[in-house]
This record gives sequence, C-alpha cells and structure tokens, in this order.
Amino acid sequence: MAEVITYKPGAYCQLKLASRERVLISCAQTGIKIMKLGLGGLIPTKTIADWPVSKLATAVHIFADETNPSQHPLEAIKNKLMTCSSIHEIEQLCAGI
Repeated sequence: MAEVITYKPGAYCQLKLASRERVLISCAQTGIKIMKLGLGGLIPTKTIADWPVSKLATAVHIFADETNPSQHPLEAIKNKLMTCSSIHEIEQLCAGI
C-alpha cells in the first residue's frame, strides 16, 4: 500500500509506492497530471498521465468512486492510486488496461 507524503486538499498529493517510487498527483484549473518523481520526490522525471480540462471525462471514468459521487477528483485519484504498488501498475490503470 502507498504512503501519503504530502497532501494539499484540492491541489496536489505526493505518494510513495510500495516499490519506493514516488508520484505526484496535481489538480489545477488546467487539468489533472500524474507524474513520476525522482531524487527523493523533488523533481518530476516523467508524466504518467495528463488530462487537460477537455479530457477530464476520461479521468472521471477511471477514478470516480460511484459510492461517493461528490468526492473531489484529487481524493478519488489518491484513493485509487493508494492500492497501486508500482509506477507500472499506475500506467496500466491510467491506460485502462
């Protein structure tokens, strides 16, 4: 299970996965991004997923919690990614595999 390293409600969340890899989930007015972080979580090294505002329906389809439809997208994404143990699993989830 992943560990929350930093969390600012409605803005961003950094997770450390079981594989010790770190990811940053960023929710902004321009859209949602999930990035792999390097150097102890300091530098983004790869964009895993990027949903601009025009493509947010895709992210909602992947991460929405049907039992809590009013949940903020950041919270829904964090909860789903907490179950992933590696970047590879997150890539598969985001690709719909």
